[in-house]
Amino acid sequence: MVLAIDIGNTNIVLGLFENNELKAKFRIQTSKLETIDGYGIRCYNLINYAGYKVEDIEGVVISSVVPELDYTFENLVAKFFKQKALFVIPGTKTGLKIKLENPKQLGSDLIAAAVAGIEEYTVPLIMIDLGTAITIAVINDKKEYLGGVIYPGINTAFASLTQAAAKLESARMEKVDNVIGRDTVSSIQSGMLFGTASMLDGMIRKIKASYPNALVILSGGHGSLIKEYLEEKVILDDDVVLKGLNIIYKKNKKAS
Repeated sequence: MVLAIDIGNTNIVLGLFENNELKAKFRIQTSKLETIDGYGIRCYNLINYAGYKVEDIEGVVISSVVPELDYTFENLVAKFFKQKALFVIPGTKTGLKIKLENPKQLGSDLIAAAVAGIEEYTVPLIMIDLGTAITIAVINDKKEYLGGVIYPGINTAFASLTQAAAKLESARMEKVDNVIGRDTVSSIQSGMLFGTASMLDGMIRKIKASYPNALVILSGGHGSLIKEYLEEKVILDDDVVLKGLNIIYKKNKKAS
């Protein structure tokens, strides 16, 4: 089995793959203060909970956008799994053609998502991830990563709003049926859902002006909820990063 770990700013997602099939997935909160042993025990227990053993893991592949945790996970993999983790970094074999001014700036999670997108879907692609930041990536029909858009994530944006405006209440992201809010909370929720969906619809249409046949892949923790409010057609694939990590692991294992 292969353990894929996606370390994000808000959550860390773990996926267990057997014969390229995702058998189990777990999400834990990101904490820069957690220790090697703390994270190690949690990973160990989650694998046992899924009915597997640490000894079943043949390899560990990691994408990380939190550099402070790289040392922690490198060492917990060595301590608890007796292996050397494969980090997706510049120089890792991915097969992805990156056409950015500075390819080293591209996040490893976006690289993994793009690799899976190209493998599983037809190009061109518009890939949207709803995380701490909302990222939109464009891949052309030559399977080249052209660049994209970065926008504040839903929780990130509205947490800043309620902190900056004293009279605004915090609001949970919950389904609303009317774009016109009747109180402060429902008005904020409308902005979260209808506002974010309208932004994404607009960005999709602008990008499709140049790539009219592009498939749109939507991922991220809020993907299933936001999808209900989109007018543009999208494919929901919340496991695209994990699947990309598994593909990258296989490519590098074969190369070695």
